Amino acid sequence: MNKPNKSTQQPSSVPAYPKKTTGSEAAASVRKQANGWSEQKRGEMFDQGMRMIYGGTGPTTAKIRS
Repeated sequence: MNKPNKSTQQPSSVPAYPKKTTGSEAAASVRKQANGWSEQKRGEMFDQGMRMIYGGTGPTTAKIRS
């Protein structure tokens, strides 16, 4: 049986993405920093982010998230 060579195969429908981008490097840096946060700090940052996205003042104390 003949195998199709690369020149006769259809192109992939999945686009090729670069391995590194400015966004991926920024995300890696933030993840590295966030890994040292306590549960309380994570909760505070989550609440702050939700307030930035959805508005409002939110609760005065952070909730512990599991």
